[in-house]
Amino acid sequence: MPGETSDIYRAYAPFYDGSGQIRFAVLFANYLLGDILPRHPVAGRRALDLACGTGTLALILADAGWSVAGVDRSPAMIAIARSRAQSMDAAIRPHFIEADIRCLWQETMHVEHGDSAEALRRGSFDLVTCTYDSLNYMLTEEDLAACFSTAAEALASEGLFVADMNTRHFLEHDWGEVEIIERAGFIQVNRSHFDPETACSTMRLIGFVGDDDSGYERFEEVHIERAYPPETVASLIAAAGLAVTAVYDCFTTQPIGERTQRIAWVARKR
Repeated sequence: MPGETSDIYRAYAPFYDGSGQIRFAVLFANYLLGDILPRHPVAGRRALDLACGTGTLALILADAGWSVAGVDRSPAMIAIARSRAQSMDAAIRPHFIEADIRCLWQETMHVEHGDSAEALRRGSFDLVTCTYDSLNYMLTEEDLAACFSTAAEALASEGLFVADMNTRHFLEHDWGEVEIIERAGFIQVNRSHFDPETACSTMRLIGFVGDDDSGYERFEEVHIERAYPPETVASLIAAAGLAVTAVYDCFTTQPIGERTQRIAWVARKR
């Protein structure tokens, strides 16, 4: 769940990849490169990853020959992404920029990260991605619409927008109420509650960092995700100027059903 509000992921960011979250980005990269793009090809190789988190998807795309920029509002996540990118050749290294994806162009009008202004040029991207629940963190239709508008403005003509969202079925029925993750020096406890009236799932993440000898330091974060009806999402994507070309049961190329846990949205800028 890449960070989209500055209040979350501040303490969790150093443990994000190690707690197993990195697996999703790797799976989605394989899905994107192996299934989505062969079915929905694009003309060029410029990609923008919105809510990029620690940068795994962006780094995989860069390694596959794409020119990539990644954006996230969490300073802690962006710092990790930039650190990871240092191991890559400078010629293919992604640009990672701290900004809010709801108002990306306003926040980056005066960026001071070298050639990042060129890296974020409007209308220059062949592919825009936004993955791993990031859009579920948009708790109002206005915020969700703003993200779709950002993607539309970023895309070149015939460019592709690929995103995923958790469904209500998943948040309400399949996301367990309690999860415990243990790693060396780190324990994570997640407690979740779904509110049927708001279609929001609230997860309280409690982390313990340390060891049995010196003790543990505790931190806590609250993550809220909202589920949207597919009809609402499709309408907001269209209102942003994108044409929905496919709606998949995520990680497959099959249509969605009543028990679909995650939807992959594919839309093109006409």
